[in-house]
Amino acid sequence: MSRTAASRAGGAGPPTDGPRDRQAILAATLDALGEHGYARMTVEGVATRAGVHKATLYRWWASKGSLVGWALGAGLSTGPVADTGSTRDDLVTWLRGTIDNYTSTPAESALPALLSDLASEPGTLEGFRRSFLDARRANCAATVTRGIERGDIPADVDVGLVMDVLAGTVFYRQLVSGEPMDAALAERLVDLVLTGQIPRVA
Repeated sequence: MSRTAASRAGGAGPPTDGPRDRQAILAATLDALGEHGYARMTVEGVATRAGVHKATLYRWWASKGSLVGWALGAGLSTGPVADTGSTRDDLVTWLRGTIDNYTSTPAESALPALLSDLASEPGTLEGFRRSFLDARRANCAATVTRGIERGDIPADVDVGLVMDVLAGTVFYRQLVSGEPMDAALAERLVDLVLTGQIPRVA
C-alpha cells in the first residue's frame, strides 16, 4: 500500500510535504470550527478558506473528524518536560501548560463546539491523540515517574489516574462547568494530588 493510500485508510496522517498548505488548512479548520461549530463546518468551506482544492484535504485526512482532530492537536503545545528539581514545581509547570493550551489558543473556542462530537465522529479523537495528546501525556508520565524516582511520589501510584485527575479538571472546567482557571489552580490541584489534602478557599 502506498503512503497516500495508507494515510487515507487510517484517516490520521498529516501531510508530509507542502508545509504552507498544511498550516493554511489547519488554521482554516480552526477558524471555521470556531465560527460555525462542528456540525455546520464543511470540508469544502475549509478548502476555500485555505485556498486549496477539496481533494487536497481528502488526500491526507479521510474524514472531517480526522481533519478537525489533527487541527486541534497541531495548535497545542506538547512540552517540553520541566525539570526544576522539584516534583511539585514540575507538575505545576506541566499543568499550567495544559491550562494555557485550553485558554490561550484557538482550542479555547473550538473544543466546546466538539463536546458532543469528539467520541462519535470517526477519526476525531484518533487525530487529536496522535497529533497532541499522546505526547502531552507522555511528558506528564515522565514527570510523575521522575517524582517516583526522587521518592516524592509512592512507587505504586496509578500514573494514568494522576494524569487524568490533573488534566481532567481542566477539561471539565473548560467544557462543562465554566469555572475560572486562574494562576493558582495549577498549584492547588497539584497540592491536592500530592498531599491528599483538599485546599481551602483562598
